[in-house]
Formats: sequence, structure tokens, C-alpha cells
Amino acid sequence: LIGAGLFLRTVQNLRHVNVGFDPNNVVLFRVNPQLNRYDDKRIKALYAEMMDRLQAVNGVRAVALSDPALLSGNVSGTGMFVQGETYAEGEKHDVNRVVVSPSFFEAMQIPVLVGRGFTSRDVDGAPFVAIVNEAAVKKYFANRNPIGRRFGSSVENSGKLEVVGVLADTKYDSLREPAPPTIYLPYTQVPTRGGGVVFEVRTAADPLASIAAIREAVRQIDANLPLQDVSTQMEQVEQRFMQEKLFAQAYALFGGLALALASIGLFGLMSYSVARRTNEIGIRMALGAQREDVLRLVMQESMTLVGVGMAIGLAAAVAANRLVTTLLFGLAPTDPRSIGLALIAMIAVSTVAGYLPARRASRVDPMTALHYE
Repeated sequence: LIGAGLFLRTVQNLRHVNVGFDPNNVVLFRVNPQLNRYDDKRIKALYAEMMDRLQAVNGVRAVALSDPALLSGNVSGTGMFVQGETYAEGEKHDVNRVVVSPSFFEAMQIPVLVGRGFTSRDVDGAPFVAIVNEAAVKKYFANRNPIGRRFGSSVENSGKLEVVGVLADTKYDSLREPAPPTIYLPYTQVPTRGGGVVFEVRTAADPLASIAAIREAVRQIDANLPLQDVSTQMEQVEQRFMQEKLFAQAYALFGGLALALASIGLFGLMSYSVARRTNEIGIRMALGAQREDVLRLVMQESMTLVGVGMAIGLAAAVAANRLVTTLLFGLAPTDPRSIGLALIAMIAVSTVAGYLPARRASRVDPMTALHYE
């Protein structure tokens, strides 16, 4: 029961992590035009046409594309070497690399804190530009304004990309860890790669209700272009703590079974004890004991057993839960709220299980009890 409480609270804490964007009402799907033998020029034209067509779908508020999707766990890395800085030979400066459309930041509601986002002018042939997140500014620009600074993936090409904006941190891999340094590049300036891109379609209402219309819009452009991995952004978020949810469900199931077995066992034990002490109870009542006294006597015996069992179980649970400390988030294995709720549940069920035999004992007729064998 304590384990169930710990993992339920862990899931709750993970659900309330600030991911840096709005995951509600967003449909995700992947397309890979290279499977249909599109070349680089045709692919980018296709992406532009798809965004225009999807934007016209009834109920769609915004459309964007990215590679990879937020919280997909599939982020690729690259180097980040700032022009004018000195680096030791072999020194690594890694960042996450994300390719996006100009509409991505607005569609996913990620604020540009300094500078600007990408525009339609950031195309192949124009000066290469990039946007960096707050974590990259802190790590590679000494937390100073990086607008206008240049960097590249190696020391040799450190002047290739100009920083034009700073973006708020967002989660791409883990909900538990701080956002790593990340750079964003416009898809119109980056060669296409195998695997395609992910489209993000923000809707005004339930995103699942728009999937059929989205499929039809893509089919009208290319009937042979399949939509892969269709889901919602919220489902993508939930996937990041699926393991914790499974642990919570397993602990709750086995905790419930253990609670049921404990209550049945206590009921059986106290019923047997009352049956054996029927003669004693009759004598006590014949000597003046009231029904309340008998009820209190049996309940004290019942709760003593419960108290001993809970003390042993609590010590064992705290020791065992330390083994799953790394799976918890935002709380310790000795979380008082989880322990308290488990103890309350155990006491409540045990009280009912012990009360029924105690109540029956308090209603024993003294004369019948004195003749009971």
C-alpha cells in the first residue's frame, strides 16, 4: 500500500512538471517522403504544401513540423563551438539539435525570450541562422546575450551559424532532468534526412476528432504518402512516465490483495478467538460486564494484533522502498503522506474486520454462554 501511494504520487508529480510548451489539443504524425522517392527539393515543397493544406482544415489552429517531436526521446546531438572562444584539443561541447518550421514555436506555444523566431526569409541561400535555448546560453555563452554571436559544430566552422533568438527551455527526453542545451535550425536551411519529420497540428477542440480530416488533407496531396505514428502530444507526454504508471498499478493491485487477505485473516482469527472464549465472555457478563465492555475487550485484542503487524510491515516497507528510490520523483521513500494514507486504509479495514466478531461477542446471552462447550 505504501508503494502504491509512492508511485501514485510520483505519477502525479511527473504530470505537473513544466514541460515548457502546451501539450493539449495537438495531433502528431510522422511522414517520410523519401519512401516515395522524393528528392530534397520536392520534400521541402511537399512540407510547405502540407502545412498550407492542413492549416485550412476546419478546427485547426496552427500547423508546424519538427525533427524530432517534443518529448519523443529521439533527439540527435551535435557540437557547439562559439566563434572567438578557445578550446582544448578533443574538447567536447555537445548540444541537442532540432530542426523546425518557422511556425513551430507559436504552434507549440514556446516563448521566444530574446531576439526573433524563424521567418520565411530563412531559406537555403540566405545567411545560416539558429535559435538557442536558455540552457545553451547559460553553458556556452556565460549567461550573456548571445544575439549576433556565431557558432558551428566544430572549431573549424565556428562562424557558420548566427544566433538570432533565445528560446525558453523545453523537455525533449526526460521529465525528470533539466532541459539540456539545445539549438534549433530552420528546416528550409537543413538537408533532409532519412526518417522524415513530425507534423504538429494544434486543434481548437478534441485532437482525436480531427485525425480523419487530417488524413484526408494529406491524401489529397499524395494518396501514397502514409501517416505514421499518429498520436497526440499528450499521449507522448504520458509515455515518458509509463513505467511509473505500471509500477503504481502493480503496487495498487498487490496492495489491495494484501489488504483483503489481511482483513479476511483478522476476521477469521478474531471469530475463532471469540468462539473459544464464549464461556469466558458469559462469565464476565454474568459478573456484571456490560456489552460495551465485551466489545472493548475484543476490539483491544484485535487492534493489538493490527498494531504489531503494522509496525513490522512499516519497517519492512520502508526498507524495501529504498530499492526503488531512483524511480520516485519529487518525494522520498519515507514520504509521510503516502505512509499515513496506507496506515489509515489498513486501520479502517482492520477495524471493520475486528468489529464484526467483537459485536457478535457483545451480543452473547450469558446463560447460553455459560452452557457453551
